[in-house]
Formats: sequence, structure tokens, C-alpha cells
Amino acid sequence: MPAHSSHLLQPLDVGCFAPLKRAYGGLVEKLMPTGVNHIDKYDFLDAFPAARESTFKAETIQNSFAAAGLVPYNPERVLSNLNIQLKTPTPPGSRSTNSAPQTPYNTKQLEKQVSTVKKLLNTRSRSPIPSLEARLNKLIKGYELHLNELILAREELHDLRASNGKQVQKQKCSTRQRHMPEGYTIQEGQEGFQRENEASEVLADQKSSAEQSRLRAPPRCSDCHILGHRRLQCPNRVPS
Repeated sequence: MPAHSSHLLQPLDVGCFAPLKRAYGGLVEKLMPTGVNHIDKYDFLDAFPAARESTFKAETIQNSFAAAGLVPYNPERVLSNLNIQLKTPTPPGSRSTNSAPQTPYNTKQLEKQVSTVKKLLNTRSRSPIPSLEARLNKLIKGYELHLNELILAREELHDLRASNGKQVQKQKCSTRQRHMPEGYTIQEGQEGFQRENEASEVLADQKSSAEQSRLRAPPRCSDCHILGHRRLQCPNRVPS
């Protein structure tokens, strides 16, 4: 059976399925005012037999076979409905020659473009000029070199970005890093790191005590009321 011809050749498609579809749709529309917005399998089994009974009649089936040219046999009923237009096929080479060339972005596309250009030169001139072909080869070679350099540069840029991303991730995971000279063992590095922590703690304690001493007020003598000494160290105190 030819493509896209089932609506002309199959009897059920010609005169039965379309009326069945309309009848079933009408029954479903009648259910919508009653609040039925979803048709499940039970609703389908209730509505479909009624739609089938109203459409699959003897007269409808006979008209379908007659419209398909089967009973009675009459192929002209189908052939008269076909819209056949004869068209001259496109020559094989016209599509490739008239199509606009695209810029090559890799060596494979470049080789394809080179092959197309050389075929055009050979077809348009029976004896191609050697100097023209040599210049074309040099241009192609130069473009190929630049294209390879661009591909390598892109790969290098991709690797650098990936490496930079890993370094940033490491810095986020560990904000404190200590550079170890060559020859250091893990134990020596841990001991040095511990000494640095102890030294930083001592400096923090000294700084804290110095701040506290600066904030504390000087003593005042309770006898002479002079700042700088206490009553027991007062020079004006009379010995008992």
C-alpha cells in the first residue's frame, strides 16, 4: 500500500472510524455538564459500545467498501482522488555545487572543503594551472596549522581552568596551609606546626594580659589618698 493512502484504500478508515470518533466525542461532551472531567476505563467501556452501535451499520460499512473501490471493484474511484504531480529529479551534482560553503572548524571539515574545491577546479578546467593549485595548497596548509594551534590552545585553556578550579576548591577546604621545605618528614612537619600553634597561643596570652594591665586602674592609698601605692607602702605612714 502506498504511503499516506490508508484514508483512501482501507474501508474502515474511509467511512467508519471518522463517524465513530465523532459519535464517541459527542457522548463524552454530554457527560461534561454533569461534572465528569476525566474519562476512566469504566466510562470508556460504557460509552464506546453505544457509539459503535450508532455508527457501524450495514449501510455505512457497504458505502465504505464502495468508496475504497473494493465492492463493487472500481479502482477509478481511488485513482481519481489521487493528486499525482510529475517532477523532474534534481541532478546529483547541482545540490553540492550550488550550496553555500560553510566555515570549517576542525581538520575533518577542512579536508572535506579541500576535496570539494579541487573537484570544482578539475571539472571547470580540463587542465588546472599548476601555480594556482600550488598556491591553494599553501593556503590550505597555513589554515590547517592555525587550526591545529587553535585546537591545542583550547585544550590547554580547558586544562588550566580545570586545574585552577581544583586549587580554588583546595583553598576552600583548607584555609591554613604550611609550605614545607624539601626533605621534611610528616612527623617533623606536624611538630613544627604544633610549635607554631604554641607560640601563637603564648603571644595571644601576653597580648591579653597587657591589655588587662592597661585597663586596670592604679592603686590609691587609703591614708594619704595619693595614687600609685597602697596604705602599707605609704611613705607618710607612722609606724605603730
